[in-house]
Amino acid sequence: MLFQLPSFLLFFLIFCTIFAVCPKRFQLSYVTISSLVFYAWWYPPAVLLMIAMIVGCWWMLRLVWHDRSKLAPCVLVSLIPLVLYKYADFLFETIESISGIGTPRLGWALPLGVSFVTFTIIGYLVDTARQPEKKPPGFWSTAVYLTFFPHLIAGPILRARHILPQLQQMRIASANLMPNLALFTVGILKKVLVADPVGAYVDQAYAAHTTLSGWEGVAAIFGFSIQIYCDFSAYSDMAIALAGMLGIAFPENFHSPYGSVSMSEVWRRWHMTLSFWLRDYVFKPLHGYLHKYARHLSIVLTMGVSGLWHGAAWTFVLWGLAHGLVMVAETVSGYGRFAAAASGWKRWLCILFTFLIWSLLAVIFRSPSLSVAYDVVAGSFSRGNFGNWPAAATMPVLLGIGLLLLHPFDQVDKIRSMASFVPATVLAPVLLMLCIGCAAVASMQPANFYYFDF
Repeated sequence: MLFQLPSFLLFFLIFCTIFAVCPKRFQLSYVTISSLVFYAWWYPPAVLLMIAMIVGCWWMLRLVWHDRSKLAPCVLVSLIPLVLYKYADFLFETIESISGIGTPRLGWALPLGVSFVTFTIIGYLVDTARQPEKKPPGFWSTAVYLTFFPHLIAGPILRARHILPQLQQMRIASANLMPNLALFTVGILKKVLVADPVGAYVDQAYAAHTTLSGWEGVAAIFGFSIQIYCDFSAYSDMAIALAGMLGIAFPENFHSPYGSVSMSEVWRRWHMTLSFWLRDYVFKPLHGYLHKYARHLSIVLTMGVSGLWHGAAWTFVLWGLAHGLVMVAETVSGYGRFAAAASGWKRWLCILFTFLIWSLLAVIFRSPSLSVAYDVVAGSFSRGNFGNWPAAATMPVLLGIGLLLLHPFDQVDKIRSMASFVPATVLAPVLLMLCIGCAAVASMQPANFYYFDF
Protein backbone atom coordinates (compact mmCIF):
# COMPACT_ATOMS: atom_id res chain seq x y z
CA MET A 1 0.00 0.00 0.00
CA LEU A 2 1.80 3.08 -1.27
CA PHE A 3 1.31 6.42 0.46
CA GLN A 4 0.64 8.20 -2.85
CA LEU A 5 -2.21 5.94 -4.00
CA PRO A 6 -5.97 6.35 -3.43
CA SER A 7 -6.05 3.00 -1.61
CA PHE A 8 -3.81 4.37 1.14
CA LEU A 9 -5.75 7.62 1.46
CA LEU A 10 -8.89 5.53 1.96
CA PHE A 11 -7.07 3.28 4.45
CA PHE A 12 -5.89 6.29 6.46
CA LEU A 13 -9.35 7.85 6.47
CA ILE A 14 -10.91 4.63 7.77
CA PHE A 15 -8.09 4.20 10.29
CA CYS A 16 -8.56 7.72 11.70
CA THR A 17 -12.34 7.37 11.86
CA ILE A 18 -12.13 4.21 13.97
CA PHE A 19 -9.19 5.52 16.01
CA ALA A 20 -11.18 8.63 16.98
CA VAL A 21 -13.86 6.50 18.71
CA CYS A 22 -11.61 3.68 19.92
CA PRO A 23 -11.44 3.43 23.75
CA LYS A 24 -8.03 4.49 25.01
CA ARG A 25 -7.22 1.10 26.53
CA PHE A 26 -7.56 -0.53 23.09
CA GLN A 27 -5.75 2.12 21.04
CA LEU A 28 -2.31 0.51 20.98
CA SER A 29 -3.66 -2.89 20.02
CA TYR A 30 -5.83 -1.25 17.34
CA VAL A 31 -2.82 0.63 15.91
CA THR A 32 -0.77 -2.58 15.87
CA ILE A 33 -3.46 -4.58 14.07
CA SER A 34 -4.02 -1.75 11.58
CA SER A 35 -0.28 -1.54 10.92
CA LEU A 36 -0.12 -5.27 10.27
CA VAL A 37 -3.04 -4.96 7.84
CA PHE A 38 -1.15 -2.15 6.11
CA TYR A 39 1.95 -4.36 5.95
CA ALA A 40 -0.01 -7.37 4.69
CA TRP A 41 -1.23 -5.42 1.68
CA TRP A 42 1.94 -6.36 -0.24
CA TYR A 43 2.32 -10.01 0.75
CA PRO A 44 0.11 -11.38 3.56
CA PRO A 45 2.40 -14.30 4.61
CA ALA A 46 5.15 -11.78 5.47
CA VAL A 47 3.00 -10.68 8.42
CA LEU A 48 4.00 -13.89 10.19
CA LEU A 49 7.64 -12.80 10.09
CA MET A 50 6.74 -9.36 11.40
CA ILE A 51 4.73 -10.87 14.27
CA ALA A 52 7.67 -13.14 15.09
CA MET A 53 9.99 -10.12 15.16
CA ILE A 54 7.62 -8.28 17.52
CA VAL A 55 7.34 -11.21 19.91
CA GLY A 56 11.05 -11.90 19.70
CA CYS A 57 11.94 -8.28 20.44
CA TRP A 58 9.57 -8.12 23.41
CA TRP A 59 11.02 -11.34 24.83
CA MET A 60 14.66 -10.34 24.23
CA LEU A 61 14.11 -6.94 25.84
CA ARG A 62 13.21 -8.67 29.07
CA LEU A 63 16.19 -10.99 28.84
CA VAL A 64 18.57 -8.06 28.35
CA TRP A 65 16.89 -6.03 31.08
CA HIS A 66 17.38 -8.86 33.59
CA ASP A 67 20.87 -9.82 32.40
CA ARG A 68 23.01 -7.45 30.34
CA SER A 69 25.31 -10.31 29.31
CA LYS A 70 22.47 -11.53 27.07
CA LEU A 71 22.82 -8.44 24.83
CA ALA A 72 25.32 -9.90 22.34
CA PRO A 73 23.41 -13.16 21.67
CA CYS A 74 20.12 -11.23 21.45
CA VAL A 75 21.61 -8.86 18.87
CA LEU A 76 22.83 -11.86 16.86
CA VAL A 77 19.38 -13.46 17.03
CA SER A 78 17.73 -10.21 15.88
CA LEU A 79 20.01 -10.22 12.83
CA ILE A 80 18.90 -13.69 11.68
CA PRO A 81 15.94 -12.59 9.50
CA LEU A 82 18.05 -9.89 7.84
CA VAL A 83 20.94 -12.28 7.18
CA LEU A 84 18.71 -15.02 5.78
CA TYR A 85 16.56 -12.86 3.55
CA LYS A 86 19.05 -10.21 2.47
CA TYR A 87 22.61 -11.50 2.74
CA ALA A 88 22.60 -15.30 2.54
CA ASP A 89 22.67 -15.52 -1.26
CA PHE A 90 25.22 -12.69 -1.41
CA LEU A 91 27.51 -14.63 0.93
CA PHE A 92 27.03 -17.85 -1.05
CA GLU A 93 27.81 -16.06 -4.34
CA THR A 94 30.93 -14.47 -2.84
CA ILE A 95 32.18 -17.80 -1.51
CA GLU A 96 31.53 -19.46 -4.86
CA SER A 97 33.33 -16.73 -6.81
CA ILE A 98 36.38 -16.94 -4.53
CA SER A 99 36.63 -20.71 -4.07
CA GLY A 100 35.08 -21.96 -7.28
CA ILE A 101 33.01 -24.40 -5.24
CA GLY A 102 29.31 -24.49 -6.07
CA THR A 103 27.07 -23.17 -3.31
CA PRO A 104 23.29 -23.34 -2.78
CA ARG A 105 20.92 -20.40 -3.13
CA LEU A 106 17.93 -19.65 -0.93
CA GLY A 107 16.26 -17.37 -3.45
CA TRP A 108 14.19 -15.66 -0.76
CA ALA A 109 12.76 -12.25 -1.53
CA LEU A 110 13.49 -9.59 1.07
CA PRO A 111 10.26 -8.68 2.91
CA LEU A 112 9.55 -4.97 3.06
CA GLY A 113 10.90 -3.06 6.03
CA VAL A 114 13.03 -5.85 7.53
CA SER A 115 16.24 -3.77 7.35
CA PHE A 116 14.63 -0.83 9.13
CA VAL A 117 12.86 -2.95 11.76
CA THR A 118 16.07 -4.88 12.48
CA PHE A 119 18.04 -1.68 13.15
CA THR A 120 15.17 -0.43 15.32
CA ILE A 121 15.25 -3.64 17.38
CA ILE A 122 19.03 -3.57 17.80
CA GLY A 123 18.98 0.05 18.95
CA TYR A 124 16.19 -0.80 21.40
CA LEU A 125 18.15 -3.75 22.84
CA VAL A 126 21.37 -1.74 23.24
CA ASP A 127 19.55 1.18 24.87
CA THR A 128 17.84 -1.23 27.28
CA ALA A 129 21.20 -2.72 28.25
CA ARG A 130 22.68 0.76 28.75
CA GLN A 131 19.77 1.90 30.91
CA PRO A 132 18.77 -1.07 33.09
CA GLU A 133 16.93 1.22 35.49
CA LYS A 134 14.20 1.68 32.88
CA LYS A 135 11.85 -1.27 32.73
CA PRO A 136 10.85 -2.28 29.19
CA PRO A 137 7.27 -1.29 28.27
CA GLY A 138 4.38 -3.65 27.72
CA PHE A 139 3.82 -5.81 24.68
CA TRP A 140 1.51 -3.44 22.78
CA SER A 141 3.78 -0.45 23.24
CA THR A 142 6.66 -2.49 21.85
CA ALA A 143 4.48 -3.67 18.97
CA VAL A 144 3.44 -0.13 18.02
CA TYR A 145 7.00 1.12 18.31
CA LEU A 146 8.17 -1.50 15.81
CA THR A 147 5.24 -1.63 13.39
CA PHE A 148 3.60 1.83 13.45
CA PHE A 149 2.63 2.01 9.78
CA PRO A 150 3.97 5.47 8.88
CA HIS A 151 7.57 4.34 9.43
CA LEU A 152 7.25 0.56 9.04
CA ILE A 153 8.46 0.19 5.46
CA ALA A 154 11.24 2.78 5.03
CA GLY A 155 11.81 4.66 8.26
CA PRO A 156 12.66 7.04 9.78
CA ILE A 157 14.58 4.77 12.15
CA LEU A 158 13.10 5.51 15.57
CA ARG A 159 14.58 5.57 19.06
CA ALA A 160 12.60 4.08 21.91
CA ARG A 161 13.35 6.91 24.33
CA HIS A 162 11.82 9.42 21.91
CA ILE A 163 8.73 7.50 20.77
CA LEU A 164 7.54 5.33 23.66
CA PRO A 165 6.68 8.26 26.01
CA GLN A 166 4.46 9.72 23.27
CA LEU A 167 2.35 6.62 22.65
CA GLN A 168 0.02 7.15 25.60
CA GLN A 169 -0.77 10.66 24.32
CA MET A 170 -1.56 9.52 20.79
CA ARG A 171 -4.62 11.38 19.55
CA ILE A 172 -6.05 13.27 16.60
CA ALA A 173 -5.94 16.99 17.36
CA SER A 174 -7.20 19.69 15.01
CA ALA A 175 -4.10 21.81 15.67
CA ASN A 176 -1.93 19.07 14.18
CA LEU A 177 -3.88 18.57 10.97
CA MET A 178 -3.07 21.57 8.74
CA PRO A 179 0.72 21.73 9.27
CA ASN A 180 1.02 17.99 8.71
CA LEU A 181 -1.37 17.93 5.77
CA ALA A 182 0.90 20.56 4.18
CA LEU A 183 3.95 18.38 4.85
CA PHE A 184 2.20 15.31 3.43
CA THR A 185 1.23 17.28 0.34
CA VAL A 186 4.82 18.42 -0.25
CA GLY A 187 5.88 14.79 0.03
CA ILE A 188 3.35 13.48 -2.45
CA LEU A 189 4.18 16.30 -4.88
CA LYS A 190 7.90 15.45 -4.73
CA LYS A 191 7.19 11.77 -5.28
CA VAL A 192 4.61 11.98 -8.06
CA LEU A 193 5.65 15.12 -9.94
CA VAL A 194 9.45 14.98 -9.58
CA ALA A 195 10.87 11.64 -8.42
CA ASP A 196 8.77 9.40 -10.67
CA PRO A 197 9.20 11.35 -13.96
CA VAL A 198 12.92 11.90 -13.36
CA GLY A 199 13.29 8.27 -12.31
CA ALA A 200 11.66 7.11 -15.55
CA TYR A 201 14.32 8.98 -17.54
CA VAL A 202 17.13 7.65 -15.33
CA ASP A 203 15.87 4.08 -15.72
CA GLN A 204 15.85 4.42 -19.50
CA ALA A 205 19.32 5.95 -19.50
CA TYR A 206 20.84 3.19 -17.35
CA ALA A 207 19.12 0.54 -19.47
CA ALA A 208 20.93 2.04 -22.50
CA HIS A 209 24.22 2.55 -20.66
CA THR A 210 26.32 1.18 -23.54
CA THR A 211 25.09 3.87 -25.92
CA LEU A 212 24.80 6.88 -23.58
CA SER A 213 26.63 9.93 -24.80
CA GLY A 214 27.16 13.56 -23.90
CA TRP A 215 24.28 15.27 -22.19
CA GLU A 216 22.32 12.01 -21.90
CA GLY A 217 24.90 10.72 -19.44
CA VAL A 218 25.17 14.02 -17.57
CA ALA A 219 21.38 14.16 -17.17
CA ALA A 220 21.32 10.55 -15.94
CA ILE A 221 24.11 11.16 -13.40
CA PHE A 222 22.58 14.24 -11.83
CA GLY A 223 19.04 13.04 -12.46
CA PHE A 224 19.52 10.10 -10.14
CA SER A 225 20.62 12.45 -7.34
CA ILE A 226 17.37 14.36 -7.83
CA GLN A 227 15.30 11.18 -8.06
CA ILE A 228 16.61 9.47 -4.95
CA TYR A 229 16.37 12.63 -2.85
CA CYS A 230 12.82 13.46 -3.94
CA ASP A 231 11.74 9.84 -3.61
CA PHE A 232 13.20 9.11 -0.19
CA SER A 233 12.62 12.52 1.38
CA ALA A 234 9.05 12.36 0.06
CA TYR A 235 8.46 9.11 1.96
CA SER A 236 10.02 10.62 5.09
CA ASP A 237 7.89 13.76 4.79
CA MET A 238 4.72 11.73 4.43
CA ALA A 239 5.67 9.39 7.29
CA ILE A 240 6.45 12.32 9.60
CA ALA A 241 3.21 14.02 8.58
CA LEU A 242 1.02 10.95 9.14
CA ALA A 243 2.53 10.39 12.58
CA GLY A 244 2.16 14.10 13.35
CA MET A 245 -1.56 13.99 12.57
CA LEU A 246 -1.82 11.34 15.28
CA GLY A 247 0.16 13.39 17.79
CA ILE A 248 3.47 11.50 17.39
CA ALA A 249 6.60 13.53 16.66
CA PHE A 250 8.97 11.62 14.39
CA PRO A 251 12.55 12.87 14.02
CA GLU A 252 13.51 14.83 10.92
CA ASN A 253 15.21 12.65 8.31
CA PHE A 254 16.37 15.17 5.68
CA HIS A 255 17.52 18.76 6.16
CA SER A 256 18.27 20.19 2.71
CA PRO A 257 21.32 17.91 2.26
CA TYR A 258 22.23 19.28 -1.17
CA GLY A 259 23.06 22.59 0.48
CA SER A 260 25.99 20.93 2.27
CA VAL A 261 29.58 22.11 1.81
CA SER A 262 31.20 18.72 2.49
CA MET A 263 30.35 15.02 2.39
CA SER A 264 30.59 14.90 6.17
CA GLU A 265 27.89 17.56 6.36
CA VAL A 266 25.76 15.73 3.79
CA TRP A 267 25.61 12.73 6.10
CA ARG A 268 24.51 14.95 8.97
CA ARG A 269 21.59 16.10 6.81
CA TRP A 270 20.81 13.03 4.65
CA HIS A 271 18.89 10.06 6.09
CA MET A 272 19.69 11.55 9.46
CA THR A 273 18.13 8.80 11.55
CA LEU A 274 20.36 6.21 9.86
CA SER A 275 23.43 8.44 10.18
CA PHE A 276 22.83 8.97 13.89
CA TRP A 277 22.09 5.27 14.39
CA LEU A 278 25.40 4.35 12.75
CA ARG A 279 27.18 7.00 14.81
CA ASP A 280 25.83 5.72 18.12
CA TYR A 281 25.85 1.96 17.57
CA VAL A 282 28.69 1.39 15.07
CA PHE A 283 31.08 4.35 14.86
CA LYS A 284 31.44 5.12 18.59
CA PRO A 285 32.18 1.52 19.64
CA LEU A 286 34.63 1.12 16.73
CA HIS A 287 36.30 4.45 17.41
CA GLY A 288 36.66 3.66 21.08
CA TYR A 289 38.69 0.60 20.14
CA LEU A 290 40.51 1.77 16.98
CA HIS A 291 41.41 5.41 17.65
CA LYS A 292 44.74 4.46 19.24
CA TYR A 293 45.76 2.29 16.28
CA ALA A 294 44.06 3.69 13.18
CA ARG A 295 42.42 6.98 13.95
CA HIS A 296 40.31 7.29 10.82
CA LEU A 297 39.59 3.63 10.10
CA SER A 298 36.40 3.68 12.17
CA ILE A 299 34.66 6.15 9.83
CA VAL A 300 35.62 4.11 6.76
CA LEU A 301 34.34 0.89 8.35
CA THR A 302 31.16 2.60 9.52
CA MET A 303 30.42 3.83 6.02
CA GLY A 304 31.19 0.34 4.74
CA VAL A 305 28.49 -0.97 7.08
CA SER A 306 26.19 1.74 5.72
CA GLY A 307 26.84 0.53 2.19
CA LEU A 308 26.22 -3.11 3.12
CA TRP A 309 22.99 -2.15 4.91
CA HIS A 310 21.76 -0.49 1.72
CA GLY A 311 22.23 -3.56 -0.41
CA ALA A 312 23.72 -7.05 -0.61
CA ALA A 313 26.21 -6.33 -3.39
CA TRP A 314 29.84 -5.27 -3.59
CA THR A 315 28.82 -2.10 -5.44
CA PHE A 316 27.03 -0.93 -2.29
CA VAL A 317 30.01 -1.82 -0.11
CA LEU A 318 32.34 0.06 -2.46
CA TRP A 319 29.98 3.03 -2.47
CA GLY A 320 29.99 3.13 1.33
CA LEU A 321 33.76 2.74 1.61
CA ALA A 322 34.28 5.50 -0.98
CA HIS A 323 32.13 7.85 1.11
CA GLY A 324 34.18 6.98 4.17
CA LEU A 325 37.46 7.66 2.35
CA VAL A 326 36.19 11.02 1.08
CA MET A 327 35.16 11.99 4.61
CA VAL A 328 38.59 11.00 5.93
CA ALA A 329 40.24 13.02 3.16
CA GLU A 330 38.16 16.05 4.12
CA THR A 331 39.38 15.76 7.70
CA VAL A 332 43.03 15.05 6.97
CA SER A 333 43.38 17.73 4.29
CA GLY A 334 41.62 20.41 6.33
CA TYR A 335 38.98 20.84 3.63
CA GLY A 336 36.20 20.18 6.14
CA ARG A 337 37.27 23.11 8.31
CA PHE A 338 37.79 25.33 5.26
CA ALA A 339 34.36 24.51 3.82
CA ALA A 340 32.59 25.02 7.15
CA ALA A 341 34.07 28.52 7.45
CA ALA A 342 33.63 29.46 3.78
CA SER A 343 31.23 32.21 2.76
CA GLY A 344 30.09 33.91 -0.43
CA TRP A 345 31.32 32.41 -3.69
CA LYS A 346 33.69 30.07 -1.86
CA ARG A 347 30.76 28.49 -0.03
CA TRP A 348 28.81 28.08 -3.27
CA LEU A 349 31.86 26.47 -4.86
CA CYS A 350 32.07 24.00 -1.96
CA ILE A 351 28.36 23.18 -2.33
CA LEU A 352 28.74 22.54 -6.07
CA PHE A 353 31.87 20.43 -5.53
CA THR A 354 30.13 18.34 -2.85
CA PHE A 355 27.07 17.80 -5.05
CA LEU A 356 29.35 16.70 -7.90
CA ILE A 357 31.17 14.16 -5.72
CA TRP A 358 27.88 12.89 -4.28
CA SER A 359 26.36 12.47 -7.76
CA LEU A 360 29.39 10.67 -9.18
CA LEU A 361 29.52 8.23 -6.27
CA ALA A 362 25.75 7.73 -6.56
CA VAL A 363 26.37 6.18 -9.99
CA ILE A 364 28.01 3.23 -8.20
CA PHE A 365 24.98 3.04 -5.89
CA ARG A 366 22.55 2.99 -8.82
CA SER A 367 24.49 0.63 -11.08
CA PRO A 368 24.12 -3.16 -10.86
CA SER A 369 27.85 -3.53 -11.62
CA LEU A 370 31.01 -1.45 -11.91
CA SER A 371 31.02 -1.95 -15.67
CA VAL A 372 27.64 -0.22 -15.90
CA ALA A 373 28.89 2.57 -13.66
CA TYR A 374 31.90 2.99 -15.95
CA ASP A 375 29.66 3.17 -19.03
CA VAL A 376 27.46 5.82 -17.44
CA VAL A 377 30.34 8.07 -16.36
CA ALA A 378 33.43 7.50 -18.50
CA GLY A 379 31.56 6.07 -21.48
CA SER A 380 29.17 9.00 -21.69
CA PHE A 381 32.01 11.50 -21.80
CA SER A 382 34.24 9.49 -24.13
CA ARG A 383 31.43 9.17 -26.68
CA GLY A 384 31.08 12.96 -26.79
CA ASN A 385 28.10 14.28 -28.76
CA PHE A 386 27.75 17.34 -26.54
CA GLY A 387 26.59 19.32 -29.55
CA ASN A 388 23.15 17.70 -29.47
CA TRP A 389 20.69 18.11 -26.61
CA PRO A 390 18.49 15.03 -25.96
CA ALA A 391 14.85 16.10 -25.96
CA ALA A 392 13.94 13.39 -23.43
CA ALA A 393 16.23 15.03 -20.84
CA THR A 394 14.54 18.45 -20.98
CA MET A 395 11.74 17.80 -18.50
CA PRO A 396 13.89 15.90 -15.95
CA VAL A 397 16.47 18.69 -16.05
CA LEU A 398 13.84 21.40 -15.55
CA LEU A 399 12.32 19.45 -12.65
CA GLY A 400 15.76 19.04 -11.11
CA ILE A 401 16.56 22.74 -11.40
CA GLY A 402 13.20 23.61 -9.83
CA LEU A 403 13.85 21.23 -6.96
CA LEU A 404 17.31 22.69 -6.30
CA LEU A 405 15.96 26.26 -6.32
CA LEU A 406 13.37 25.33 -3.68
CA HIS A 407 15.76 23.06 -1.79
CA PRO A 408 16.60 25.53 1.02
CA PHE A 409 12.90 25.59 1.96
CA ASP A 410 12.47 21.81 1.84
CA GLN A 411 12.66 21.22 5.58
CA VAL A 412 10.00 19.86 7.91
CA ASP A 413 9.85 22.84 10.26
CA LYS A 414 9.86 25.39 7.43
CA ILE A 415 7.03 23.64 5.58
CA ARG A 416 4.90 23.42 8.70
CA SER A 417 5.68 27.02 9.60
CA MET A 418 4.75 28.34 6.16
CA ALA A 419 1.44 26.47 6.33
CA SER A 420 0.54 28.31 9.54
CA PHE A 421 0.46 31.65 7.70
CA VAL A 422 -2.40 30.57 5.43
CA PRO A 423 -5.97 30.39 6.79
CA ALA A 424 -7.13 26.80 7.13
CA THR A 425 -10.32 27.54 5.18
CA VAL A 426 -8.17 28.47 2.19
CA LEU A 427 -5.34 25.98 2.67
CA ALA A 428 -7.30 22.80 3.38
CA PRO A 429 -9.22 22.62 0.05
CA VAL A 430 -6.07 23.37 -1.94
CA LEU A 431 -4.02 20.73 -0.15
CA LEU A 432 -6.75 18.11 -0.41
CA MET A 433 -7.17 18.75 -4.14
CA LEU A 434 -3.40 18.45 -4.65
CA CYS A 435 -3.27 15.18 -2.71
CA ILE A 436 -6.24 13.68 -4.54
CA GLY A 437 -4.89 14.87 -7.88
CA CYS A 438 -1.47 13.37 -7.24
CA ALA A 439 -3.06 10.13 -6.05
CA ALA A 440 -5.06 9.96 -9.28
CA VAL A 441 -1.92 10.53 -11.36
CA ALA A 442 0.08 7.98 -9.35
CA SER A 443 -2.65 5.35 -9.70
CA MET A 444 -2.18 5.35 -13.49
CA GLN A 445 1.36 4.00 -13.16
CA PRO A 446 2.17 3.16 -9.52
CA ALA A 447 5.86 3.35 -8.67
CA ASN A 448 7.41 1.96 -5.49
CA PHE A 449 9.55 4.12 -3.28
CA TYR A 450 13.21 3.56 -4.11
CA TYR A 451 14.18 2.58 -0.56
CA PHE A 452 11.60 -0.22 -0.44
CA ASP A 453 14.33 -2.43 -1.91
CA PHE A 454 16.59 -1.84 1.09
